[in-house]
Amino acid sequence: MRVVPMKALLDRAHAGAYAVPAFNVCNMEMMQCVLKTAAQEKSPVILGIHPLEVTYFGGAQVAVATAKALGQDLDIDVAIHLDHGDEEHLVMQALRGGFSSVMFDGSSLPLEHNIARTRWVVETAHMIGVTVEGEIGTIGMTTEFGERIENAHLSDPVSAQRLAETGIDCLAVAIGNAHGFYAEEPRLRFDLVEQIRERVKIPLVLHGGTGIPTDQIQHAIKLGVAKMNIGTALRYAFVSAVKETCDTEPVRDLALMTLGRAGMQRMAEVVRDYIGIVMSNNRMA
Repeated sequence: MRVVPMKALLDRAHAGAYAVPAFNVCNMEMMQCVLKTAAQEKSPVILGIHPLEVTYFGGAQVAVATAKALGQDLDIDVAIHLDHGDEEHLVMQALRGGFSSVMFDGSSLPLEHNIARTRWVVETAHMIGVTVEGEIGTIGMTTEFGERIENAHLSDPVSAQRLAETGIDCLAVAIGNAHGFYAEEPRLRFDLVEQIRERVKIPLVLHGGTGIPTDQIQHAIKLGVAKMNIGTALRYAFVSAVKETCDTEPVRDLALMTLGRAGMQRMAEVVRDYIGIVMSNNRMA
């Protein structure tokens, strides 16, 4: 496994008209499943780790060391990415821990504050070759784990251009996408994507990938999306498989390995499906 800056993966995807999947992982089973399945599909992949998930791992260094150990025999390019880091100290922890990419999410801040703090992260991370993702607009009405966003709004193209001018390597946009399960079929604002593309030339990022129809995802990729985040679908697959195993197997005979394997098998189907959807399979040299 080669841990690389996320920019290297996204620039290739941007030029090749596909996207790199970013799967949120919070434990060894999820990480192992994503890495092995991506290697089987010959797809580059991004391990997205939210600050809460970093803490659950036991810290940034533990998360990075776990990924490297699990992937040491795999022929695959991987970015280890801090997802939705909304404080500078969280970004610094990720940088010190060996992450190859960080997201500074200042989308809930006034624009000028978002720009200033994102610029600081860019200057700091780029000194050591780490990719930076920024965000403009808010991804739906809630955060990754369901907390209500008070000032939810779509991306403004002019604001997107100003944030891109901080030197970020990719930009997460709010174009009708949302975290979690969608209550009804989402309808991405492709007109808004086109307006943003007129002003912003760096790769775009689509959060909230779970449940977006394939045709909409692939059209967004044609318009410049080079990274898509998937979290909810992976967590649901794991939890549902574990629950079914607990319901059907004698409790006295259950080992945690049995539950973990059931979860990984179900998650592998999700990983394989989304790799196909974003067209990143067979992209490894």
